[in-house]
Amino acid sequence: MFELDEDGTQWTDEARESFRTAAANLVEAIRQHSAALLEMTGTDADAEAIAEAGEQLEDAATAYADKQYEFTGTVPPLGLDEEDDYSYDDLYDEDDLDEAESAADLEETEAEDDLEEAGEPSAKLTVLHRVDFVVTDELAVIQAGKEAYHESYDDEDEPVDVAGLSEALVQIQQTGGIEALADTQGLASAGATTWVLEATDLLDEREPDEWPDSPFALGEDTPHRLMHRLDEVAG
Repeated sequence: MFELDEDGTQWTDEARESFRTAAANLVEAIRQHSAALLEMTGTDADAEAIAEAGEQLEDAATAYADKQYEFTGTVPPLGLDEEDDYSYDDLYDEDDLDEAESAADLEETEAEDDLEEAGEPSAKLTVLHRVDFVVTDELAVIQAGKEAYHESYDDEDEPVDVAGLSEALVQIQQTGGIEALADTQGLASAGATTWVLEATDLLDEREPDEWPDSPFALGEDTPHRLMHRLDEVAG
C-alpha cells in the first residue's frame, strides 16, 4: 500500500538516512537474535532468554517499518502494520491462554452439537492396525523404556521400576505414542497390515465395561465388510 506524502517528509535525504540506519540496526538485531538462539539447548531456562531476544528483534523490526513508512509511504511485508500488533508478551499472557482454551472448548462443543444434529452417519468404520516386531536386543529396549520414563516422570507420581520388557514397552508407548516403537533401538519391524472395515457397531455406543473381550476378533462376515487393506512388508 502506498500513501501520498502530506507533510513533505518522504524521499528526503534525512528520511533516507534514518531508514538506512534502521535497516542496519535490523540486520544486526537479526544476527544477534539468531546467534543467541543457536547457543541454546532447549532447557527451561532458555524460555525467558528467547522472549527477551524476540523483544529486541521486534523493536528493531518495528523501527524499520516506521522508518520505511516515513521514507516511502509504504510498509514492509512483516505484518507490523496490522491492527492487532504482535508482541512476545502475548506468549506469556495467561488471560490470552485462558481465552484460547475457552474458544477451543466452545469449538469442541459446537462440533459435538453439529454431529448430533447431523443425525445418523452415512457409514461406520472400524480400522484394525497390526504391527509385528522382533526383539533383537531386550536390554536396549528396556534402556529405551527407562529413558522414556525419565522424560515423562512427574514428581507427584509414584516411581516406576522399568525392569522388564513389558514395562519398557508401556513407557515407550505412553511417552511417544505407538509410533515410537518403530524407532526404538532393539526392536526390528516384522511387517504391518491395516484393515478398514464397515463397522457393525461402534465402541462408544456401549459402556466401556460392555466392550467386547476381543475387539480385534474377525467374524465370518469380514470379507464382505472389508473396504480397504494395506500390507507393509518389512524391508
